[in-house]
Amino acid sequence: MASGRIRNAMMVEKSELILVCFVVVAVLAIIARRVQVPLPILLTLGGAVLAFIRFLREADELLRKIQLEALGVAFGAGAVFTLGYRLCERIGAPRLDVSDGYLVMMIFWTLGQYLGYRRYSTPVEA
Repeated sequence: MASGRIRNAMMVEKSELILVCFVVVAVLAIIARRVQVPLPILLTLGGAVLAFIRFLREADELLRKIQLEALGVAFGAGAVFTLGYRLCERIGAPRLDVSDGYLVMMIFWTLGQYLGYRRYSTPVEA
């Protein structure tokens, strides 16, 4: 009885992953058509997204918690930076590139991971 539930759960996970693959490919196709970005670059980026999703699904609870907290910190910092700096541009700050918001998100994601690993690691006694 339990093995049937596990098998059904595994089939649901596979179907969800296939659905995510189709959505990612569809979004990448729309972006490629509008922006004229070479398809191999978009396929590589899509593969990276799928690899990260797979990484999170196979991770244990603690690693998922650390990653979720780090992504939350990164999203919050990126949103505050993007909205706040756009207001600063209106009062005379120099104009930044669009990708600078992503850079801020990556920096804060890395910082969030570091702080999460530090918080949940056990101290080594000498």
